[in-house]
Amino acid sequence: MTNFLSGQLSGKGTVGRKAWDWGVSQGYSNAQLKVAVQQLSEAGVGVNKAPGQFFDQGGPMRGVAGIYSPDNPLGKFQGPGGNLGLKYYNQAKGAGWKPQEIYDEIQSGRSGMYMPIGAMNQYNRDIADEQAAQDAAKWRTDLQTQLTDLNNQINEPVEKPGVGYSASSVVGKSGTRGANLKIAGRGSRSGTSRWKRGGDSSWSMATVNTGGTSGKASNSSAVNV
Repeated sequence: MTNFLSGQLSGKGTVGRKAWDWGVSQGYSNAQLKVAVQQLSEAGVGVNKAPGQFFDQGGPMRGVAGIYSPDNPLGKFQGPGGNLGLKYYNQAKGAGWKPQEIYDEIQSGRSGMYMPIGAMNQYNRDIADEQAAQDAAKWRTDLQTQLTDLNNQINEPVEKPGVGYSASSVVGKSGTRGANLKIAGRGSRSGTSRWKRGGDSSWSMATVNTGGTSGKASNSSAVNV
């Protein structure tokens, strides 16, 4: 692998003081530089760690969070340019990192990296997609809640048990029996025929007494009852 330090090797083709000092002058952090040195070492480039040399006992890299340090968890995804470009941003996602977690870790400054425009654009799209998915899920949940409430209202009785009229007070097919009304049969004196003339011997229409033949009023009443 080649990276931003590859062009700064010593005459012997090893990584040493020259490469490190150049990286510092370009604004790279110690974490970025250590990861870059480790990347070159794993690719077969020599690192001069001889006694008295620049990297003896770690040199300036001593105590710096590199590729395998838990204090630099995104270090393993550092790109050849020293930062987290689109390709390496996607690699981090593929390893289980969430977009917001990647962004927050970069913002912490522990890796010294930043996200170039390609990675930032993808991050912004990822966050927008996540928000859209959350909004859609919330909309579906709210709609289901509304439909459930509406269904419960539709299925709720108009009058709850014990409220309003009871079944026995409503006149239906057997309403006359429920009201204790009796309809007399044909010819019965207890029916409507009892009101007809002659239907009851105890009642008769008033009659006019015409009196005697002389047309003079008699002492008797003109009307017999």
